[in-house]
Order: sequence, then structure tokens, then C-alpha cells
Amino acid sequence: MGFPPGQDQPPVVVLSPASKEGTSPPPVDVTPWQYQQQWDPVREREEQREKWAANLKRRTKQFGAFCSLTLFFYLAIALFAMILVTPETMQRLNAADPSSGLGVLFVITPSIVPVLNISGLALVGFFILLVLAIIVSYLYAMGESLFASINELILGRAKRHSTILTIGGLFFAMLAINIIYYSLIRTSGISPTVPDYQSEPLWESVFGFAKASVWEEIIVRVLFIGVPLLWIDLIFRRSQLLPPVRYFTGGGMKFGSVECTLIAFSAIMFGFGHVQSWDFWKVIPSALTGLCFGYLYVRIGLYAAILFHFAFNFLNIPVRYFGDAGTVTLGLLSWLWLAAGLIFIIYYTMQLARFLRDNVFSYEGASSQTPRP
Repeated sequence: MGFPPGQDQPPVVVLSPASKEGTSPPPVDVTPWQYQQQWDPVREREEQREKWAANLKRRTKQFGAFCSLTLFFYLAIALFAMILVTPETMQRLNAADPSSGLGVLFVITPSIVPVLNISGLALVGFFILLVLAIIVSYLYAMGESLFASINELILGRAKRHSTILTIGGLFFAMLAINIIYYSLIRTSGISPTVPDYQSEPLWESVFGFAKASVWEEIIVRVLFIGVPLLWIDLIFRRSQLLPPVRYFTGGGMKFGSVECTLIAFSAIMFGFGHVQSWDFWKVIPSALTGLCFGYLYVRIGLYAAILFHFAFNFLNIPVRYFGDAGTVTLGLLSWLWLAAGLIFIIYYTMQLARFLRDNVFSYEGASSQTPRP
């Protein structure tokens, strides 16, 4: 029968009395040791490594979800401060001199080119639209992914990052990159130009940052990514044509070669658009941040890019409005976010390397895959 030496019969299975009568419990396996799977130390070590890696990934996602929720809590404080300053801002804008430049609407070519100057009630209405766009973006993000983010915090097993975690992870990574970048520049003895926002009135900062958070996303992400994609799909890729409104609101797009090229182009334009107010040292971090804006616009939507922009621009507004309480809150959270940023830099570097390997350097060249957040 082909049994091992010394064995002339198959493994013995002893049935309990209850099993003979056709009821539970099941048979008791008393297979001789010759038939049992031998212990494999190599396989056991691999299984232990896999369990360790899975546990590390789960803990990391929980930490990222926690940090992202603290970011959105802080953004709620920034929103509250913006709303409190809104009445004064509206009054100041209505009385502002048209030559002050507050109502100048511009495009990036990549230099700043003014196209329209509004004042009076038109400027006030424009500001109200900016505030509403930011509030709606925040509420939509919270309503769409709050429960998913809480699930990531508790279980850490979500297959795909929630909107809150995606925005938070990119924010932490870019915050850490900016801190490291400017620290290295200053260490080398270079003093980069930084606009003195602290010296301007709070209402003017609120208006300027709100304008940048919304208007810059429209003139860069929509005009340099959404509109070109609409024309390209209409002319060359009609089989991939999306509903027309999707090209203006973003979200749900594939990451093909065309999309990635437009994201990179918009990021470069965005980077050079900061030279006029800052200097050339601002191009690199702004371009890298522009890649994040483009990614959020293509994958999630315009509202995510606006919220991401708002997070950077309004980071210091609670400090200026609430004083010491805002300073202590931001100081404590900054250390937490910096630690998260170092982790997410490693994570996104690995994800980018995997995306480039699978889509750029592979022979098959599958160009429609979406990079994981």
C-alpha cells in the first residue's frame, strides 16, 4: 500500500461513543507522528515576520488616523476663528480702496498675471463664497469619511485610506519636508525670503489665505488638470470620457500617463507661481506640495485639495486669534504631526517607488493604476 517502513496500516482514527451513534463530537485524530507535518523553522520565521509586519502596519494606520483626527480638530478651531473674523473682514473689504490689490484675481503663467479687479459688494460677495467653499469642503470630508477614520483608529484594517487619513498623511509628510528643507537652508547660511504675514491685520490674512485656498486650486488644478483632460478625452479618448462636471469637481479619475503629466505640469507652475511673493527657494517645496494637490484633485476631488490648502494656510490663524491657548495647542500638536510626517515620508516614498516600478519601468506599462494613498 506504500506505507512508511514499519507501518502496515493507515492512520488510526478512534471514534468516541457519541460519534458511533452519529452525533458530535467529531472523530479524534490519532495520526502517527510519521504522517504529521514536520516542523519547518524557516517557514515559522516567515510567518512570524508576516504577522509582525501586519501588526506594524495596523498600528501605523491607527497612529496615522489618530493624528489625522487631531488635524481635523485643529482645522475646526481654524474654521471657528475664520468665522469669527468674517464680519470685520466683510466690513473692511467693502470699504477697501480698489487700488489696494485685495480684489485682484489672477492666473499663473507661471508668473502672476492679474485678470480682474473687484471691489465693494462684489469683493464682499467673493469672500463669502470663499468662506462657504471652505466650510462645505470641511463638512463634506467629515461627513464622507469620519466613520471610516474612526474605524481606522480602532481597528486599523481599512483596505483603503479614508479621505481624512489621506489628507492628514500628505499634510504631515509635507509639513516635515518643509521643516527639514528650510532648516537645511538656514543651516547653510542662506536666509530665504518669507512674507511678513504677522505684521498685517488678522482680517487681511484671513481673506488672503481663504482666497489662496480656493482661488489657487481653481486656477491651477481645474485649469491645468481638469480642463485639459476634458479636451483630451473629447478628442482622443472618448471611451474614457467622464461626466463633464467631473472634470471641474475632480475625483474618481485614473492615474494614466496623461493625468500624471498634467499633475506634474500643474505642480511646476504652482511652484514657480510663488517666486514673486517669496523667492526661488520656495519653488521646490511648493512644487512638491503641488503634486499632493494634484493627487487629491484627481483621486478625491477639488474639495480635498481646497481643504489641504486651507490646512497649510490657516495653520497659524488660531495662534493669532486665540493667543497663548492657540500657541500651546499648535505647539503640542506640531511635535505629534512631525513624528507622523517622518513616518508618512517613508510610506509615500515606498508607494511612489512601487507605482513607478509597476507603471513606468515595467515592460507591460499598466498606466491606469491608481497609486495607493
